[in-house]
Amino acid sequence: METIYAKYKAVLNSELEAIIEAAAAQLLVSEAVKRRDWIDFNTSIETVKALTTRFEALEQQRIALTPLEGRPDGKHDSGRNFYAFAQSFPEEERRALCDLYRRMKSEAAKLRFSAEALANYLGESRLLVSGLLGAVFPEKRGKIYGKSGMERNADFGGIVLDRRF
Repeated sequence: METIYAKYKAVLNSELEAIIEAAAAQLLVSEAVKRRDWIDFNTSIETVKALTTRFEALEQQRIALTPLEGRPDGKHDSGRNFYAFAQSFPEEERRALCDLYRRMKSEAAKLRFSAEALANYLGESRLLVSGLLGAVFPEKRGKIYGKSGMERNADFGGIVLDRRF
């Protein structure tokens, strides 16, 4: 039982560390957006994606360590299974695991909220800019132009306005 506890605690610690790193990277993304620094924005987005992939792999490791007791359908209810699993440890170890688990879930919720808020902000900003461009240049509505002045494909991605606009 000692080795399972050590493995589980190590995975929970690694998950928590990945979430905290992702939150720091998410903050860099937010700051890059505020500064309109799109190079830092793209770099930070890639960092967040890598950390998300790392977290998902760690989560799969943790789930693999948690038995599927009480689920005849074979599906995994991680919260219920975790607490049932934690009951098999002595009180001190159980308390340590539960504290780590709750902290990890709390940090994950904060990160999810932050990501949703940033996505909403970017979506609203994009709608605002599209509306402004449509009102100012109705003949060019729905078209995006590159630096050279040539029309670009609308699926190309985000747009950046010159400060003179």
